[in-house]
Amino acid sequence: MQCMSLSNTGRRPAFAIRCFLFSLLLFRLTDGWAAEPLVINDPGRSYPVAGHSDMLTSSVHADQIGKHWSAFRPFDYHQVRIDVDTNNVYWFRFTVRNQTDESLYLVVPTMGYATVLLYEWSNGRVFPIGKGGLQPMTAEKYMPASRDIMRLPLRPGQQRTYLLRMNRFDRKSLPASIYPQYALIRESHPTDVIEGLLFGILLAVVLYQLLIYVVTRERDYLLLGGYLFVFSLQLAIFSGHFYELFPDIPFWLNDRLFYAIPIVTALLSFAFAYYFLKIRIQTDPIIRYGFRLLFGFFLILLAAAILGFGRIAVLYQNTTPLAAAFMLYTGTRIYRTGDKPALLFLIAYCVPIFAILYLSLYIYGILTYSWLNHTMLLMSSDAHAILFSIAIAYKIKTYKDEAEQLMVAQNIRLEQKVAERTRELAEDKIRIQEQSDQLKMVMKELHHRVKNNLSIISGLLSLQSNQLTDEQAIRAFQEGQQRIEVMSLIHQQLYKTDQISAIDIRQYIRELTASLIHAYGFSERSFEFRFQSDFDELNIDLAIPLGLILNELLTNAFKYAYREVDKPVLIINLRKQDGLLLEVQDNGPGIDVSNWQRSGGSFGKRLIKGLSQQTGGEFTIESDNGTRFQLHIPESELAMA
Repeated sequence: MQCMSLSNTGRRPAFAIRCFLFSLLLFRLTDGWAAEPLVINDPGRSYPVAGHSDMLTSSVHADQIGKHWSAFRPFDYHQVRIDVDTNNVYWFRFTVRNQTDESLYLVVPTMGYATVLLYEWSNGRVFPIGKGGLQPMTAEKYMPASRDIMRLPLRPGQQRTYLLRMNRFDRKSLPASIYPQYALIRESHPTDVIEGLLFGILLAVVLYQLLIYVVTRERDYLLLGGYLFVFSLQLAIFSGHFYELFPDIPFWLNDRLFYAIPIVTALLSFAFAYYFLKIRIQTDPIIRYGFRLLFGFFLILLAAAILGFGRIAVLYQNTTPLAAAFMLYTGTRIYRTGDKPALLFLIAYCVPIFAILYLSLYIYGILTYSWLNHTMLLMSSDAHAILFSIAIAYKIKTYKDEAEQLMVAQNIRLEQKVAERTRELAEDKIRIQEQSDQLKMVMKELHHRVKNNLSIISGLLSLQSNQLTDEQAIRAFQEGQQRIEVMSLIHQQLYKTDQISAIDIRQYIRELTASLIHAYGFSERSFEFRFQSDFDELNIDLAIPLGLILNELLTNAFKYAYREVDKPVLIINLRKQDGLLLEVQDNGPGIDVSNWQRSGGSFGKRLIKGLSQQTGGEFTIESDNGTRFQLHIPESELAMA
């Protein structure tokens, strides 16, 4: 019995050791991979969850998660897949110990997660305590905000384990953090103020562009304003502020907006760059056809996003770096051609590219979540918008200066051409003046010689008439001599003036009338002569036949009209009346009008008829208190004279 007692006593330590080793093995098989608890002991700061969490990739239902408890492994961002659908589901397990007097909150930034479900693990069971993401309705969430905020039912001094179920990741990170109430309030106010200020700057730039477009009608301002407006909407969606304003938007519409808005932003960015860089006039085929290819490809992606084909629409994320590289290539090539505004375009375009490169470190898990990382794109967008505004203003100023310089250069060339042409015209004017002076001298000499020749002919007729005894022959010679004097008087006037083809008709008629008054023995004191003319000059081709007609009419008047008249009156009018109207009237006894209407007759009557037809005019004769002769030459005939 003692031996047996000793034997049993020796077995007890061995059994205890086996029990201890078995418990260690059971702990390793069940909760051996559990991360260190997240101890909340400072109410003034936040605590990231990622460094104190385990993860499991599984779409298992919450009720079955206990069966997979041992499958959890420490959080590794390499295990997170960036996807566009909700097929990849991730569980995150973390333990929180509250050593403050504050209420605790789990805060998850809005980053396009489809669902964010928070559970409490207690006694081998899960209890749902919060919802977030884009699929749950507003009423299901703790509070509508730009971030998902879920209250942890953890009193001071307690420690509990929580499970976070999430799907549709667009970043290889776990941005969830635990906030004591005081820290949440203190951080939210400046954060919201700064984000609101950054959005306000961006929207102010948009409004400025649209107002400037209304004033200037410059298309670049309109395109930039539209691009920045849609870009602001994209940032509002990515930052969660869009859902804060429109919390009850349906998930299917939300899903389409999430993929469509960035593509629309890219298309408007292409359109702005197309007109700003004047792609249409570029000769580089890579630039021209590259723009068309990218624009067409993004249109296809937009159609896929609108129709709900998320896997196709998400290709824009893979194409964006290629598009950015192409835009940098385009801006560089155009700048090297001498386009100065292209440099500012490159600077403005590089700002968000650098921000995106920096954020890529965060997206792919190299950098952890922080408010600075989260708002980096918004801050770079403000700089991007302001620099583009400066680029447009500089472009317009540059093109305006170049246009003014071109205009000045063209004015200088034009002035030089005008000066050269003016000099040529001055030389031509001098040459023409010399030729004109020579022509005038020649014509004066010609008129002088014609006048002398007519005077010689008149003298010969006078000498010849002295040898005649027949009165009728003498009168015929004298009448012929008088007609020659009428033509000679015209050439004499032309010789005395600088005119070579027109005469002063007023002076001519006065001299002709005065000559006939004296020739037929009348004196100007005993003779009433009334003369009016609307014409100053007449062409010689018209003046000669009118002078001959007037000579015949005045000769007849002096011969026959004033024999028994005490106070002779002669009226001559030359008026502009649908052409030219010559009117000659005396106060004699009148003539036999019917005799004038018959064909044949004296030489003077035939001469008047012939000369009237030569001028293209028609004449009438009236006999009423004297004889009145009217000759009308139409305007068309005057233009031909």
